[in-house]
Amino acid sequence: MGKLYRIGQLAELTGLSKRTIDYYTKLGLLAAERTPSNYRYYSEQTLERLKLIAQFKQQKLSLNEIRDRLQLLEQTDLAQVPDKIHQIHAQARQLEDNLLELKTLLAKLDTAQRHALAKQLSVPCVSLYQTLLMILGL
Repeated sequence: MGKLYRIGQLAELTGLSKRTIDYYTKLGLLAAERTPSNYRYYSEQTLERLKLIAQFKQQKLSLNEIRDRLQLLEQTDLAQVPDKIHQIHAQARQLEDNLLELKTLLAKLDTAQRHALAKQLSVPCVSLYQTLLMILGL
């Protein structure tokens, strides 16, 4: 078993107040172990969880959204992660191939043809199209 921290120690290590840690615990964001004398102890995993919570807060997520994300992470089978990374890598490689092909096709169009093409696209696709033209230098 790893090191355990009392709430005051955890507050000192994280820069959070004891009240905030207590609030996170009451919301179910953190888990504490209770001793027979009713002291709460937090594991080293709690430190990592608090770092993750801080990152989510920087992304302006609400505490409910943070709780949902933490629950999702807990439910995720870590054995699937390497497969998902490989899957995303393959998709990124396919996207690179598609972009190279698209660059070749777009380079063959004149300005009038590019404007005509833009009129055929949906609003989100027009934004992507314009970004691609800028990136590709066309």
